[in-house]
Amino acid sequence: MTRDRWYRTGDIAVMDEDGYISIIGRIKEVIIRGGENIYPREVEEFLHTHPFVAEVQVIGVPDPRLGEEVGAWVKLKNGTTLTEKELREYCNGKVGNLL
Repeated sequence: MTRDRWYRTGDIAVMDEDGYISIIGRIKEVIIRGGENIYPREVEEFLHTHPFVAEVQVIGVPDPRLGEEVGAWVKLKNGTTLTEKELREYCNGKVGNLL
């Protein structure tokens, strides 16, 4: 988060003439957590397999011990609920040692 309250995700975006923004790529395609390479796109694709997940973005978050940690923003489908614990359990043993 910058001082002017912008959150830098590392995404590359373009804005059309109507002011709509499209994400077209990432500045950095890998999160390095304690020497382990984690690819956000792979994690996103897995999280999209959960029946309640509508949208997800995975980013690297600075961590003083590991260098980076995995962060995820998850939007659920209308009418569904899912706790962080339930999502972690869904990922357990399927996405490596991420969560």
